[in-house]
Amino acid sequence: MRDFAARIDRALSSARKQGVRLSAGVGAGDVEMQQLVGGAEDEGQPGARPHHLETPPGPRDPGSPDGSSKLCYFLDGVQSTREIGRIGAIPIIVTTVAATIINRCDRRFSRMKFEGGPPTVVRAVILPYSVGDEGVRSLWGELSGAGLSGLGPDEVPHCPDLLLDSTEYADAPDSSDYVGLRERAMVRVRALRERLETELLRRWENDDRVLDKGTDWIAVDGQLRDIRESNRRAIGLIKSVARPEFTGEDVGMLLDLDAGKRTTSFVPDWQLRRDLSERRTSWYMRMWPPQRGSDALGSLMRIEAPRETSADEVDEITRWIMAEKAPLAKPDSRWPAMIYPIQYVEKVLKPTVQGSERAFARLERQLAANGGN
Repeated sequence: MRDFAARIDRALSSARKQGVRLSAGVGAGDVEMQQLVGGAEDEGQPGARPHHLETPPGPRDPGSPDGSSKLCYFLDGVQSTREIGRIGAIPIIVTTVAATIINRCDRRFSRMKFEGGPPTVVRAVILPYSVGDEGVRSLWGELSGAGLSGLGPDEVPHCPDLLLDSTEYADAPDSSDYVGLRERAMVRVRALRERLETELLRRWENDDRVLDKGTDWIAVDGQLRDIRESNRRAIGLIKSVARPEFTGEDVGMLLDLDAGKRTTSFVPDWQLRRDLSERRTSWYMRMWPPQRGSDALGSLMRIEAPRETSADEVDEITRWIMAEKAPLAKPDSRWPAMIYPIQYVEKVLKPTVQGSERAFARLERQLAANGGN
């Protein structure tokens, strides 16, 4: 990390000597420090109707858990992103993304390692190269010369230090649109994290340690973005329900859902508008009663599973998740809709990005000490 920050510092100094006017960041700190499949929120739209897979829609009792769970692997990621400075209104964004899979066996957790796999931690500088700003292009050239690598459209991160164009796959906003450029950068950060997590899931699906057992499942924190035909033992846990997928009377049913119960299964409306391979069976469940100080959505979780999941399998998976209620995922404020193994993965990963936060803060202070230019 120190080498990465030093290379950025040298590139900034060289760009300054070329006449590029640099402004220091405003000291706002981390732009985004969150769980990456998943701080993922639901993508529902107002008035959108899901395709119900069980009728009539309503609450269901999945049965009482017996303490057993086939969830033995857990995938999660974190990201830390900071704006260290600007070129005019154009933000200079730096980010660190980390992801891993943890295996739980005999109540012990161990981190999976994949030979020849992607880096566990990936760092990147993100600039809107396509806006055509000369200052951006000068800094881009310096960073590229310092050894930061690009990333192809379908390429898996192959080295830990990257240089990414936030406007490469979208229409570039005006170079004076600070908010729009910042949003483009954050989209690219999330895409980088998702690409890293997707590659880990693919490697898990083809790993002999997993294939030999044949019965163990993996819980992914966030939406399921990729499921191989050869292995469909994966579920996604979306613990932030930003906008329920239901409409009309079904919304009241969801908000009144009792702890330990689930809704009937469905395919979200926004997935129906996508390719068949991207459609998943979803349902909501409530692990705990609504907690004091939170709203009625606070302890709801949306589950994603392979499209062919039957109603009986939905019940079984729900019981597995209910069996994960102990130990509690405290002190995390999201604990009512979070299982402990996912919190454990986050605890493992967060130290890997804390060094980045300190190094990026120093870069920001150095820019400020130089008068921003």
